[in-house]
Amino acid sequence: MDTSALKNSVLSFMKSFNFITVLYISVVSAVTILKIGNSGGALMFLKTVNTLPPVPGKMFLISLSFFVLLMVLMYMHDNYEIKHQWYIIVMEFICTVSVIVALQVNYNGLILLFVAHIMKYFEGSSKKLLPLILGSTFFLIFDFNACSYFFKITSFETYMEYYIGTVAAILILIKNLFTTLNIILFIVYTILHLREQMDEKDEINSLNERLQAANRELENYAAESEKLAQTRERNRLAREIHDTLGHTLTGIIAGIDAASAVADVSPEMLKRYLSLVSDVARQGMTDVRRSVNELRPDALEQRDLLSAIHKMISQMSAASKAKIILDNSAGRLALGEDEEEVIYRIIQESITNSIRHGKADTVRIWITREYNIVTITIKDNGVGAPDIEPGFGLTHMKERLDMLGGKIQVDGSDGFCLVAEIPIRWGTEND
Repeated sequence: MDTSALKNSVLSFMKSFNFITVLYISVVSAVTILKIGNSGGALMFLKTVNTLPPVPGKMFLISLSFFVLLMVLMYMHDNYEIKHQWYIIVMEFICTVSVIVALQVNYNGLILLFVAHIMKYFEGSSKKLLPLILGSTFFLIFDFNACSYFFKITSFETYMEYYIGTVAAILILIKNLFTTLNIILFIVYTILHLREQMDEKDEINSLNERLQAANRELENYAAESEKLAQTRERNRLAREIHDTLGHTLTGIIAGIDAASAVADVSPEMLKRYLSLVSDVARQGMTDVRRSVNELRPDALEQRDLLSAIHKMISQMSAASKAKIILDNSAGRLALGEDEEEVIYRIIQESITNSIRHGKADTVRIWITREYNIVTITIKDNGVGAPDIEPGFGLTHMKERLDMLGGKIQVDGSDGFCLVAEIPIRWGTEND
């Protein structure tokens, strides 16, 4: 039997013991009062108490009625979805107190049943101890000795003075036995409840670990898939460029050979062959440019570099709710397509890494220029990484920069900082 099922069994036993206890006290008290009245000893009994005893059947009917109502409320609470559960908890407490008052505070163990029942409806570390604290408080408040200072009530032991010593002792022993068993069951229930909470916490931790492991596997799979996709794309482009250049160069070589053969024979034929070579070369150049342009971001095809960067920043900031600040002191630069693409990709990849891996909510970007060197500095307020192992993104950045004669530096000691230096061929648009 698991902890939850065992806990429910203990709670069922508590309900049964409390029912028996309430029934026992109410019946014994009512029968005793009735016997005292019929035996003619009422006057002597009244001299020993400070208040009139209740009508014999009143205590029985009121206590049992409120106890049954309490059981009904608990059943509804457990089996039906209740929108405002605080209402039913208050009603359960009122019924609990009503039973205790009807028994003239001769039994307060019903408070423990009430506390045990509502424990499971208090979630969160700050609320878990609240039922225990409140229950302990009310358990002390609804104590006969404490209440007798403020209210005129008669103890169960006083009723037992009517009987001879042995009978009275047995009746009091039975009551104390029920009370003790109820307390023991409550302690067992509390231990099981705390054990269940610990088991749930361990299960949650285990699930979190499994989720993190699965997430790492997905990230690795995504990285491998991305790498594979890029490898396939590179191979496709390599094949296309190879075929294009191969065809073009073959045509050029054949045209030059033909031109060489007729150079001394026919100038007209020479011009014709050279014209054909020129056409083949132009067509080959067009095909190569088409293949290379497939690698160029669409944003750079639709707008200039700064506009494309601003557009990208706006979209990523809106999607991630991160604050991305761009400070461009280099002005508008007259760059080649490869230079523009490198700058765009570096900023794009850095922002993505800052938000996805660094958990940053602020990213600052500086674009500066000194002579023919453009410097891109990107700094975030993320978690950083003391020991940075270059992944595919950083490696790809470095490869792009190496092709342009640039260099890159990274620092993860305080957030993440990337500095890329790119030599430019042309300068500003106003140069």
